[in-house]
Amino acid sequence: MSYEDDAARLGELGQGLAPIDLPADSAERIARRARNSVGRGPSLARFVEPALATVFAISYLAWAIVRVLEALK
Repeated sequence: MSYEDDAARLGELGQGLAPIDLPADSAERIARRARNSVGRGPSLARFVEPALATVFAISYLAWAIVRVLEALK
């Protein structure tokens, strides 16, 4: 299938959908944000929280290991 075939099929499917119940300006804002996000990768912020959680967990584990080793002396 080519891009034109996919676009035609999508148009056919879209005709069968119920119309959206949004004001025109809201629909335009949603469409603009969707167009701006197409083709962009995930934001850097998506990786910051897991990285911070990993650093915290590893540092806590290292601290716990040091405390256990001190207690065994």
